[in-house]
Amino acid sequence: MTIREVAKRAGVSISTVSRVLNERPNDYMREDTREKVLQAIEELNYIPDRRAQSLRGGKTGIIGLIAPIRLNPFYVELSYAIENVCYKEGYGILVCNSKGDINRERTYIDLLVRQKVDGIIITTAGLKKGDLDELISRGITVILADEDVLEANTPAVFANNHLGACQATQYLIDLEHERIAFITGPLTVLSGRDRLKGYLDTLKKNSLEVDKSIIKKGNYTYSKGYSATQKLMRGGEGKFTAIFCCNDLMAFGAIRALQDNGKKIPQDYSIIGFDDMYFSSISNPQLTTVAQPVDKMALKVFKAFKREISDRPPLKKVHVLLDTKLVIRESCRKLR
Repeated sequence: MTIREVAKRAGVSISTVSRVLNERPNDYMREDTREKVLQAIEELNYIPDRRAQSLRGGKTGIIGLIAPIRLNPFYVELSYAIENVCYKEGYGILVCNSKGDINRERTYIDLLVRQKVDGIIITTAGLKKGDLDELISRGITVILADEDVLEANTPAVFANNHLGACQATQYLIDLEHERIAFITGPLTVLSGRDRLKGYLDTLKKNSLEVDKSIIKKGNYTYSKGYSATQKLMRGGEGKFTAIFCCNDLMAFGAIRALQDNGKKIPQDYSIIGFDDMYFSSISNPQLTTVAQPVDKMALKVFKAFKREISDRPPLKKVHVLLDTKLVIRESCRKLR
């Protein structure tokens, strides 16, 4: 089936069919003409060649998404939410698993550009301003999701990680914990740095000492949560009464490490996470955590993408900052 046959069935020119398929803005067409073309497309079950359309300057209706899906269940949920929004809006999506590897990110960017996608949504593990500026200079639409790259002229949508860390730390302080251990996220990305800053700022706000010996490096993985907690235990059990983990996956690693040392949660130690993954509400104990607004984030990402590909001036550097929410469950208790 070809576009020529659609035009013949509708009694219009090939260019008219093309205008209907590409939905060009500000392109006036009589409604009855448009309806005739759409009816012919339906009757003939015509499926347009999106790649051919893109070569002629049209849109493919496909968006690329690059995220470290295998490393963190949060990105599985975020990717699903973005895909769901795209589907509802008539877009297909190509999902690429970067595994948190900057070289894989660059490889997938090149692949998606060759596939003529309409834009790329990236949750980056370390792309720099130069990487993104080079894409923008080539006319490629790029939206950052859940992370930001400082000084890059790229729209970014992410949760207020500093606020979330403040909420978690203050909650533990309100439960009368003063010696709060902290397992960081990767400090190469904005979320990791902002969560650490929120923890430190809240301790200082409450005139509590910052003990660097109970701050351990993490990377958002279960195994790192486990090993970091083992280090905390070797450093002295009396040095801390609670652990704030920078994501839920590390929190579960921390819980397992404590249990392997014969400890109970929350009777012996309080644990709080960050993200509010689906399994955090069905674990034993159910995990107290900070929820990121995943569905809202996905919607805002798509809206930023649509704004960028429209005829309106580009957004340039726009931050869409979304509030987090403390979700209280069973893994924390009042100290006294």
